[in-house]
Amino acid sequence: MSDRRAELRAELSEFLDDDRSLLDSAIAPIVFVAVNALSGLGWAVVGAGVVGVGVLVRRIAMRGAPGYAIGGLLATVGAALLALWLGRAEGFFLPGILANAGYVAAGVVSVVVRRPLIAWISAFTRRWPRAWYWRDDVRPAYTTVTWFWIGFWAVRGGVQLALFQAEQPEALAGVKILTGWPMGIPLVILSYVYGTRRLRSLGGPSVAEFEQGAPPPWEGQRSGF
Repeated sequence: MSDRRAELRAELSEFLDDDRSLLDSAIAPIVFVAVNALSGLGWAVVGAGVVGVGVLVRRIAMRGAPGYAIGGLLATVGAALLALWLGRAEGFFLPGILANAGYVAAGVVSVVVRRPLIAWISAFTRRWPRAWYWRDDVRPAYTTVTWFWIGFWAVRGGVQLALFQAEQPEALAGVKILTGWPMGIPLVILSYVYGTRRLRSLGGPSVAEFEQGAPPPWEGQRSGF
């Protein structure tokens, strides 16, 4: 049990370690909608740009990799300029709404072709052999967890789209923040706990047993998802 808790803490630590969750996904929208309400759309664009530059400077000052901050700056400025071009403050959140639609589409397609999206993400981050994920006694666990995330993205995108159509930028900012890391944490926990249990129930080999070509019966994957 202690090993599983340590593994879960590691999963959450990796999820939370990237402070883009706080800076890019929280501060920028708050500043944008606040400045827009007080001074108008033009100044809101300036404010969002200042936030993005501030994130980049902070990252460099802390001697961290600036790549994420540069990407965040470009995304923030791009979203702000889109809002200015549309003449609607809620346009700032349109890229995120479209991204959610893309996640849902990619997730559904991945399940249909029997190559679930969460398995790809796990393979990329853990460097486990992809062939292990596609086994019939492994893949179903990743398929179900992929459906968890598809549902999350669909609900988040649907709520945001409704608020976009209702021209509610303040509510959009709140939903964006709430459905970021605060809701991501319980979903990561659910994905890990369910996924590891499902892997054991499927009776397939662990990654190590698969790589060694061990014959059944297998001990199965005991940690990591």
